[in-house]
Amino acid sequence: MSTKIDATQWTLFDKIMYGGLGYGVFSLPSNFFVIIITCLFPPLGQIILNLEDTVLTEPPYLTWNALKKLLEPDNIRQIIYSFLLTSLFYIPGLVYVLGNIVESDNKDDKTIPTSSSSSSSNKPIIPEKDPFEFNTDTNLKPP
Repeated sequence: MSTKIDATQWTLFDKIMYGGLGYGVFSLPSNFFVIIITCLFPPLGQIILNLEDTVLTEPPYLTWNALKKLLEPDNIRQIIYSFLLTSLFYIPGLVYVLGNIVESDNKDDKTIPTSSSSSSSNKPIIPEKDPFEFNTDTNLKPP
């Protein structure tokens, strides 16, 4: 077992089944608890997602700024949508809120990294040509 750990072949399954979560590196995503709360009750996950960084770590936890942010029209719309979709057999609300979580995580990632041989700057994602554009040229010749 120790040789498997030292060779970094100790998988998450092994850590859970045989112990060893404290040994080595084990990390959780930053929004892990938001995802768990969303799985339990999607509208509460949407509320937590909308509050973002306005909740304080000491009393009073919620201030007027947090309530103002929660009562913005876009946030109210998202919370109402999550309630309505959750009332339609739970899964649509869960998918909607999980999609909002992914969108909030990726809202700053609008560029893709280039290869290490080119410049270190990121290039915007712009398609060169529409892949669904049809060729209307009637003078088609075989290759």
